[in-house]
Amino acid sequence: MTVEEAAKYLFVSRAHIHKLLAAGKLVGRLPEVPTGQPDIDVASVETYRTEMEAAQRAYLDSQTEDNDPLGL
Repeated sequence: MTVEEAAKYLFVSRAHIHKLLAAGKLVGRLPEVPTGQPDIDVASVETYRTEMEAAQRAYLDSQTEDNDPLGL
């Protein structure tokens, strides 16, 4: 998967994909030519997306009024 494809799939910028690669959150193979794009592992993109969706769900669940005592 290319950087552009990963960015579109995750709804982020290409610069953010490069940051995720540098941080080790996405797995990519370095390009064979110095000016080429890295080849990103599809499984790591799927894993990252699943983790982000779970974190978003957990945050939204923690923000509901169900967690407040009645009458407040």
